[in-house]
Amino acid sequence: MMPQRETDGSTHEQTYGGYEGSQMYSDQHYDASYEQPVRSGIAAKVYPAPSDNKNLLRLLTFVVAMVFLVIFAIICLLAFGGTGGWISFSVAAFVIFVTAVVAIDKIK
Repeated sequence: MMPQRETDGSTHEQTYGGYEGSQMYSDQHYDASYEQPVRSGIAAKVYPAPSDNKNLLRLLTFVVAMVFLVIFAIICLLAFGGTGGWISFSVAAFVIFVTAVVAIDKIK
């Protein structure tokens, strides 16, 4: 059997032959600074941050601009042909480019 130790009325626990550490800090209660005080009443729900669709919208604007560019190329070059077709295609391409740049820039 293990011999029993007499208690001297102290508040710290007995260790059976193990390292007792510094007894000076054993009675202190630590308050974690990262803990927030509990508010009384209904706790507010925590929602995840909304997903960011900026890059998807920019990519979609680019794809739509490319589709319109191909459509205008078919209409202007095949339907009109010649120098007038190239001039109208150049104007349409410039307008599509400016519109896409402004739309992509305004997506915040």
